[in-house]
Amino acid sequence: GGDLLLKALSSLPQSLKGEIVLLTLGDGGEVISESVGIQTQNLGFVSSDHLKAIAYSAADLFLFPTRADAFGLVALEAMACGTPTVSFKVGGVPDLVRPGTTGYLAEPENVEDFCNGIIQLLTDHNLREYMSQQCRKVAVAEYSSKLQTERHINLYRSILEESKDRLSKPTS
Repeated sequence: GGDLLLKALSSLPQSLKGEIVLLTLGDGGEVISESVGIQTQNLGFVSSDHLKAIAYSAADLFLFPTRADAFGLVALEAMACGTPTVSFKVGGVPDLVRPGTTGYLAEPENVEDFCNGIIQLLTDHNLREYMSQQCRKVAVAEYSSKLQTERHINLYRSILEESKDRLSKPTS
């Protein structure tokens, strides 16, 4: 989805481009800066969870231009740091990114819609602040490692109970 991100960033109003500092992780940040005229700071590959958390927390938005993602772990990481996400309505992303609550969902491949989400969240401070609080709440309440562990244990217990019931029934 990098090509979609480039198109969306290119479509931003010039006045907004001048106010943005785009923080990128991984490679390719230089391409964005050169092609769309937005000041870009590339942190390169970051393996430290602590440094990732600092980067997510420093951001006003997390841009996640995925075309297909089963879950979107990076969006959850951003949410856990209180950073709303702009993404496309694909795969498992809508389970995390809830329009008006934890971010903005654009229609798949719709660059104009994605761009509108960026503009809305960058220009509406109150909405962004509300979403930031909700992101953290949702991440902790629904996706904490403790909760995920409990869900897995309950799943295994139910599978064991089903197996036990099947084994205890006489076969004809």
